[in-house]
Amino acid sequence: MSGGIHKKAILIVLAVALLLIPQQLLAGRPKVDAAAAVLIDAQTGKVLWQVQGDRVLPAAGMTQLMTEWLVLDAVRSGRIGWEDPVRVGGKAEAVKVSKPHAGPPNNRIPLRADDQIPLNELFMGVAVSSSPEAEQALARYAAGSEASFAWMMNEKARRIGMSGSTLFKPGPGKEEAAFSSDGQPAGSRTTAADAAKLCRELIGDHPEVLRMSSVTQTEIRSRGIYLTNSNAMLPDFAGPHAYRGMDGLKAYGSEQSGYSLAGTAQRDGQRLIVVIMGAESREKSFQAASRLLDYGYARSASFADRAASWLKLV
Repeated sequence: MSGGIHKKAILIVLAVALLLIPQQLLAGRPKVDAAAAVLIDAQTGKVLWQVQGDRVLPAAGMTQLMTEWLVLDAVRSGRIGWEDPVRVGGKAEAVKVSKPHAGPPNNRIPLRADDQIPLNELFMGVAVSSSPEAEQALARYAAGSEASFAWMMNEKARRIGMSGSTLFKPGPGKEEAAFSSDGQPAGSRTTAADAAKLCRELIGDHPEVLRMSSVTQTEIRSRGIYLTNSNAMLPDFAGPHAYRGMDGLKAYGSEQSGYSLAGTAQRDGQRLIVVIMGAESREKSFQAASRLLDYGYARSASFADRAASWLKLV
């Protein structure tokens, strides 16, 4: 009897200690193998963890989140519609297909200058598999020219306080295109902190983007092809990187620029946003994001729940 009482007393002491230890010590410090990473609370915008969060890096697919935002704005205003046929070619030239190293093989859409693709299909090509061809066509259609779209992106970035970013290099009136020869945004640079801010503002303004970016596969009917979501952390994939609560936004990258992820998950009413930039591989970007999300949710777990789990051992 005395032994049982002694054991219970020890567990009670441990439970009380658990209540007094700072949350960050209980959660541990996550190991992140990437050039930069940021974890924020979506509701408050508070930074929960970061490393090199203000380091300016190639934006890669992060610019596509801004593309999605501007297109969603235009649809909401009625300037363009989801069923609009979008002529892919910008004058007489064909949209250039990205080089193989620019992204995963399943995000290529072989487009021709005379193609007319419904706007909603092009949008899903960007949201689901980060198609650079679809992004380029949407930019031209939504703004009239690549240069005008570049200005719109940078202006939106300025308004939400993305101080460390240049999403597109050129502006209106300049002759150079906003996309380089391999279909990627020209001169695009951003920070992990700015990318996290972009994700938070985008979700707040257009929450429907989560539904769009969380489908595992989308069809480009006019081309007879399917595109698979590049975010392997979505629970519906049920793979080694699937993360409970993950419901968007984008995974992208290449060996040249590093692999990046802008992800968000929601558990028990709490939404977290994680940004990983410059990981050595797609798998490492998923692993780093998972560790940071675990850290964030461990920090927010109630101490009472932690104490209760200890006392259940009695």
